[in-house]
Amino acid sequence: MSISAALSNANSGLAAASKRASVVSNNVSNALTPGFSRREVSVSQRVLDGQGAGVIVNGVDRATDPALTSERRSAEAALGRDQLTASTYASFNSALGEPGDAFSLFSQFQNLESSLRTLAETPESQPMQEQVLSAAKSLATSFNNLTDSTQTARKNAESQISQQVSFVNSTLKQVDELNDEISLASAGGRDASALEDQRSILIDEISKIIPVREVSRGNNKIDLITDEGVFLLAGDAREITFTPANAVTPTASLANGELSGLTVNGADLTPGTGNSTSPKQGSLAGLFAVRDEIAPELQTKLDGLARDVIERFENIDPTLAPGEPGLFTDAGAALDGSQEAGLAERIEINALVDPDQGGEVWRIRDGFGAASQGAAGNADYIRSMLDSLTALKAPPATTGVSGEVSAINAVANVTSAIGAARISAEVSLAATSARTQSVLDAENAATAVDTDQELQKLLVIEQAFAANARVIQTVDRLMQNLLEI
Repeated sequence: MSISAALSNANSGLAAASKRASVVSNNVSNALTPGFSRREVSVSQRVLDGQGAGVIVNGVDRATDPALTSERRSAEAALGRDQLTASTYASFNSALGEPGDAFSLFSQFQNLESSLRTLAETPESQPMQEQVLSAAKSLATSFNNLTDSTQTARKNAESQISQQVSFVNSTLKQVDELNDEISLASAGGRDASALEDQRSILIDEISKIIPVREVSRGNNKIDLITDEGVFLLAGDAREITFTPANAVTPTASLANGELSGLTVNGADLTPGTGNSTSPKQGSLAGLFAVRDEIAPELQTKLDGLARDVIERFENIDPTLAPGEPGLFTDAGAALDGSQEAGLAERIEINALVDPDQGGEVWRIRDGFGAASQGAAGNADYIRSMLDSLTALKAPPATTGVSGEVSAINAVANVTSAIGAARISAEVSLAATSARTQSVLDAENAATAVDTDQELQKLLVIEQAFAANARVIQTVDRLMQNLLEI
């Protein structure tokens, strides 16, 4: 090997070592930066006239593992849905309360039954009559408040759906722009790793909302397609359309057209519809489940319980004509069985016994249609109400309760069903969380920065730098010796 060749080799080695040191330093400084992928210098042997002539720095590569990244995104999408499902069931379970909670729906039924039982023993007591009225009002208010909880959950879901759709649309445009920038940088021989990191972070955020997979289309550009085969980015970003509702009522639904679904380029992207193109995971799927499944299911059960309690006090008062409302009414009117939807929101006390509405509390003892007070010790009607409340009968099918049960047991069954759903959702969430963390750890091991390894690389780089520098020093001495001859 000639002196000039040795010098050229050493210079190329120094350049490669310098580049490696710079990359390792950058890795260490960004070890805790979210979304940062480890960089590695790619080098190859330079050959001139069939002989080695040093090394060439080909570029800087990002450490990637597409399979693990795809699996991690899928796990995070499932986690997003499970978190929303579990938190919603926990919220509803808390609103319903446990049987021992003073505010629970079960306790309100229990209080009404207890107050009627006490009044039956002392029908002449006005304070006890007022206690029955208070217990009945509290029960109606509990139904109203629970409806508010379910509708608030639906309204919040509707609002979040709109926000997330807007976020996905704007993020898809950013990914499209980054595609162009990365392609230009790569074509110009510039390092596009930082841009690729940024693009990957944006895709991560999209995938948490709607699970997507990357499809390479050359020139270092990618398209995005959902797990169900709908392109969200295909050369250009495709806009997801959604029309937020001005109001979400107990009767509003996707089926009746009062609530909007999702579409993109003519494809139905609405979760929960059973279509082949409907996303199964992601936070959007969770929000649609809250809006269209979980909250409506609880509302339906509440409406069924409200109907059950209204019906139990109908047609047992001899002072009223058949069909007239008893202790509870549908917004002041008699129950219409065809209008059960939203009944828990409308249930209220009959004005005939409510002094606040111009009624008389003694009618709880003497009958709602009584024109004047009867015998103070007559508890017949009170016992009729108590018997009807505790009687075993089949509640409306919408409650999901089978068999014949008392009113309070129907409530207990519904509360138990929601509690069981909460436990199931939390178990699923725990499993999904464990899976997500496991995949994330595996991906980090493959692509993230390990500072210990990077410092070990620095030692090797230092040795390579010293060796090449030693060659240059030797060449320098040889050149001086030649000049001195």
